[in-house]
Amino acid sequence: MAVLDRLLKNLEDVTAKLDDIVEEGYNLNDWRDQMAVLHGLQVQAQIVLDILQRLLSNMGISAEEYKDSVKRLREKGLISGDEEKFLNAVVGFRNIVVHEYSEVNLEVIDALLRNREYRRLFNLVIEIKQRAKDHWDP
Repeated sequence: MAVLDRLLKNLEDVTAKLDDIVEEGYNLNDWRDQMAVLHGLQVQAQIVLDILQRLLSNMGISAEEYKDSVKRLREKGLISGDEEKFLNAVVGFRNIVVHEYSEVNLEVIDALLRNREYRRLFNLVIEIKQRAKDHWDP
């Protein structure tokens, strides 16, 4: 299986696991649930960022930082300005969780889960795959 397709499969699996957590119920005041949710969201974000960087590499474009990758995709017309803002927010979220720059707002996380906003990230990658089909793993 090609690299991008493998990453997309991993993204689909993590997104389905987040769906399971939401369907089964969670308590963000319980540290186990909190860690499971945050890790799932972090892994989902990291997979998406890896996909974006691999896609750019397939296009012969290098980007050192994640926000630079997002900018390059917009410059190439593969994402809109609103999608660029959304993906930059994902980069920021990932950095907060990974590097513990500040406390995560659990109310925001709860709303993200209840509204299944994490699915927006998965759906965006599916759209990017269609837009960049000529550069998706050859």
